[in-house]
Amino acid sequence: MFLTAGIATTSATSIRPPSFDQLVDGSGRIVRATVHSVRPYEDSFEGKRIVRTEIVLNVLETIRGETGPSEVTIRHLGGRIEGLAMEVGAMPKFEVGKEMVLFLHGEGRFICPTVGWGHGQYGVDRSGVDGVARIRRSDGRMLSSLKQVAEPMHEEEIRIQSVGSVATGMSLLNFTLSVRDRVENGKNQR
Repeated sequence: MFLTAGIATTSATSIRPPSFDQLVDGSGRIVRATVHSVRPYEDSFEGKRIVRTEIVLNVLETIRGETGPSEVTIRHLGGRIEGLAMEVGAMPKFEVGKEMVLFLHGEGRFICPTVGWGHGQYGVDRSGVDGVARIRRSDGRMLSSLKQVAEPMHEEEIRIQSVGSVATGMSLLNFTLSVRDRVENGKNQR
């Protein structure tokens, strides 16, 4: 990370993609939620100015973890405020109003709240003419099989892949059923 004219930037972040089982097993909480608000704020770490972003989620469904409040707040390193910007490569992006399935770490403080960084965030796409909600990876590509969870993220492919047919992606229902099955199987293996 370096600081230039009030802008802190990290170099490219390399994340080892988790398998589907690792993603589910490593998550303390898994939710389907919409983003209510995104608020970057200034903080400090070891005496240096940094930016963190607070995201408030409206939980629509708890897939794993305590069924608790319908509103959950998560935070990540990075963001932009007046006079200071801090970008962290591979950090998931959050946009107000977007619906997503999130694989969140358990209690504790993390640089990134999602397990596997972008691998722990899946957008819900309801744009298909067939009315079926489908799952998109955080790089914008449709998720067509659980094996794709372990593939690296390629943000440069977003524009090419997002033009394709929505009907080829995995449905939200099948995805959440697969997650629930893994949660149950993980309990039985302990």
